[in-house]
Amino acid sequence: MKTAIITKKADGYYVSFSLEDKSVPSLIPKNNIKTAVGIDLGLKEFLTTNTGETVSVPKFYRKSQSNLARKQKKVSRKEIGSNNWRAAQNRIARLHQHIARQREDSHLKTAHKLVKEYDLIAVEDLNIKGLAKNTKLSKSIYDVAWGAFIEKLNAVAVKRGVHVSRGEWPFARTPSQYITKL
Repeated sequence: MKTAIITKKADGYYVSFSLEDKSVPSLIPKNNIKTAVGIDLGLKEFLTTNTGETVSVPKFYRKSQSNLARKQKKVSRKEIGSNNWRAAQNRIARLHQHIARQREDSHLKTAHKLVKEYDLIAVEDLNIKGLAKNTKLSKSIYDVAWGAFIEKLNAVAVKRGVHVSRGEWPFARTPSQYITKL
């Protein structure tokens, strides 16, 4: 055990332990890569592979938006600093935490599915902050959380010894051409 961190969240306290894991496999050698896929992230479909598989956008925040608005309206009617105000704030925090956990679970399941099937995963490198400047799409862009998905995909791939390549648009669309360049 290297470190332990105690954090307080909306539903209680958590302890995170940092451990050294010696069972993590090394990356598959580039000349042994047998299967590859390019993924294109989007708003109509969460991701589309070059083989035509799609994963739909779950829209966790959009589905919880009315519930969140109702709870925020209740908080605004409470006296600031009172026990009822604190309890209502905690309900909002727990709802946000629930949405985040749903999104994280969806990302992890998708990442595990991709890493299980392929030895090389090519992902297009997106300027998420730049895309989110479009005010009509920003809520949807932040709801799908592409950046968090790519981080989780990288973490899962490292644990399984799979390559994840981030590149410009052509790499995500045509991974077979990219493999020949390796």
